[in-house]
Parts: sequence; structure tokens; C-alpha cells
Amino acid sequence: MASPDDHRRRTTDLPPATTEYFAPELETIESYLETVPATIDPAAGDAAVGPIHSLPWFYVADLTGWRGSTLARLLAAEKGAACYELSAGAADALPDLWSLIDESGDGPVVLHLELQGEGGRIPRTLREALRRGYTHTPDGWDEPVRGDPANLHVVFTDTNPSKRLSVPLPAATTPTTGAVLSYAPRRSMLPERPDGTTMLSDPPALHDREAELERFLLAALAEYGGDDDARQQYVDRAVEVLSITHSLIGKRDLLFDVSPRLALKYGSLLDELSVPAATDRLGRDVLGQVPQSPGSEDIRTTLRDLLPE
Repeated sequence: MASPDDHRRRTTDLPPATTEYFAPELETIESYLETVPATIDPAAGDAAVGPIHSLPWFYVADLTGWRGSTLARLLAAEKGAACYELSAGAADALPDLWSLIDESGDGPVVLHLELQGEGGRIPRTLREALRRGYTHTPDGWDEPVRGDPANLHVVFTDTNPSKRLSVPLPAATTPTTGAVLSYAPRRSMLPERPDGTTMLSDPPALHDREAELERFLLAALAEYGGDDDARQQYVDRAVEVLSITHSLIGKRDLLFDVSPRLALKYGSLLDELSVPAATDRLGRDVLGQVPQSPGSEDIRTTLRDLLPE
């Protein structure tokens, strides 16, 4: 069976600063993977869903979508595996899913999937594939499907999680149901079904979070070259823009988390752009994510004041 198209594949050569930034999450992932059995026992688990407990999956409640996708790429790099991203709405997503299942027979494969709502075609199909032991293929396919569920590492990202998280796959009895990686600064953010949940430390205070973000951006952008003073100026403005946005929106949403993705996107262009131009592009991208509502007007006004004239 053919591998998914190249546009599904994600690069795994991330800056060393990224690995350091996600050290707690990576340590949690490694600890969880040690509990995953090497082989599947078809008789184990909940009889209603089959041996689904042996699929190594992670649920990342992520306001920005950056943490989940980055963790998937870091996990793939650590495993020496390919990393793929499936779009739940793509017409060819299901055939690509079966190709990934097939590829898992040769070794570890990492799949990143953005959840949409409680289910969706891909999670439902994956659940059905596990229940049938990978013997079922889409109609009209003559090729047999092989694969090893223990090698298919799935990272679910949820950018719109509810206050009561529910696991994206049905629970099984033993030995584990997967890992839910999440900051949980409030009691209401705990998963509805906490089996298999891995609670990370509470997020740092805003000042500490800003300092952490600044260190990360400077370390990551240093690899792109450019002028030290320009990088420092840009990072200072980027931290201000991101912390204002996410601290205000995050308190009303599920998760307080600052995403450096956009800051890195424009910071890597500092050799081509001035600091004001890079900050302007960052600010306008962030403004596009702020909801258009009367309650968000103060945020939008504050951000506009930060942008260059």
C-alpha cells in the first residue's frame, strides 16, 4: 500500500531549543510509552471496543494548536519515525489513514490529528480499525492491510476543548487508555474520565511564563542568524503581543498557553524584514485570531497600539 502524499508529512528537524522547551511533556510521553504493551492481545480490553488500550495515543488540550503538533514532531524525531498530519475534513484522509496503519507494520509511525467535535470520520474509522484488528479495509480495496497498533502513535490536538474534557477514544479496562497531556490550573479543566490522565505541573505565573517564552524565542531564533540587537527587540515586542493576547483570552477559554509559532515564523525572516515589519506581521496575524465581539474590543485596541504606525 502506498504511503500518504508528501503534503501530509511533517518535518521533524526542529531546533534544539524546542526539545528543551518541551522537556516536561517529552518526559511524560516516555514514561507513558513504557506502559504500552509490545504486542496486542485480542482478548484483552473492553469486549465492546476490542484491544484499543494498546494504541499509544495522546490528547493535548491546546488553545493554539502549536503544542500538540510540535509534540508529535518531537516524538517522531525521538523514535526515528515519520510524522504525518491528517485533516479531518479532507476527502482523501481515510485512505491515508489506512496507509499509515499499513506503514505501522514496519515500525513506529506518528500521526497528528486535530479533533473536530466529539468524533469525526477519522477517529471513528480508527476506532473501527482497532476493533476489527486491522482486517477491515475501505470498500473496493483489494490489498490486505497489515500493521501493528503498538507502533501507531496518535497525537490528538483539540483547539476548542470543553471545560469537561472527554477522551477521544473509548476507555478500555487494562492497562491504560492513553495519555491526556494538559495543564489544569482550574478544577473544572480536569478530564471527565481521568483514567490515563497525565497532569503536567500548573502553568507558571505570567511573569515567569514571559521569561520562559523570551528565552525560548531567543535560543530558537539564534539559529537563523541575523543581528543580536534586532532579535532582542523583536522578541521583546513578540512576547508583549502574545502574552497580552493569550493571558486575556486564555482566562475565558480553556487553557493559558502562549504559542511561539507565529513569533518564530516572522522572527526567522529578520534578515529580510525590519523589526517593525516583523512585529507588524505578527500583530496582524494575532489580531486575526481575536474574536470580533464587543467584549474583545479592549484587547483589539491594545494590540493595535502595539503595532508600528
